[in-house]
Amino acid sequence: MQVRKVNLTRVKEREEFNDEDFVAVEEPLQIRICNGSCDTFAVIMRTPGNDEELSLGFLYSEGVIDSVEDVESIQRNGNVMDVRINKPLRVKTRDLIVNSSCGVCGRAFLYTINIISSKTKIKKEVIFSLPEKLKERQSVFNVTGGLHASALFTIDGELICLYEDVGRHNAVDKVVGSLVLKKKLPAYSYVMQVSGRIGYEIVSKGIKAGIPVICGISAPTSLAIEMAEEAGVTLIGFLRGKSFNIYTHREAIF
Repeated sequence: MQVRKVNLTRVKEREEFNDEDFVAVEEPLQIRICNGSCDTFAVIMRTPGNDEELSLGFLYSEGVIDSVEDVESIQRNGNVMDVRINKPLRVKTRDLIVNSSCGVCGRAFLYTINIISSKTKIKKEVIFSLPEKLKERQSVFNVTGGLHASALFTIDGELICLYEDVGRHNAVDKVVGSLVLKKKLPAYSYVMQVSGRIGYEIVSKGIKAGIPVICGISAPTSLAIEMAEEAGVTLIGFLRGKSFNIYTHREAIF
């Protein structure tokens, strides 16, 4: 369940009254890597739902797997996902909980930037349309106001997939995980739209997935801009209404 009803007290100037509201659910997901034995790799604070995509996207971003062919099986047991891989584990097991605001996401990728060789171009009118398409389909956010979202579109603005989560990086991992499952990596012909700011963890996951255009409704960070510039990604921020800022690789927008 992604939504939970809670009791609260509403305060309006001199008036107070008891009421109910809906909030987004946040629960831990334990990801275990099974390579002989099953050992905990990470505990992710996330919104339940699409945990298979989240697990695979996270492991892909962390460099544990390169494709779905590296996965023998993935099995759920409550809030535990056991991912059995058929290759040696090259990445050190995390010794921390990945929280919803996660400032250390994508650690395995931070200093290893792939160059995206994509000739993808997209019309600015399509870019203008993405935030509204994202908002219209944020079903849990529209009830709770408490979730981030990430969506993948074609260069013509057709929605491919959309995922919500308390963590913006988790929402991106769910998008990447869906691409892993569908064997559509690298995703050179798509554009990713996110609902909040664009930090380096968002850009690094997009780069690793081969996504050539990344858009957000808020500001990018300096490191996100540097990474996008080096990788060949077009980075767009403050996408609101009929305006946006292009921070890197202007040539992809016409």
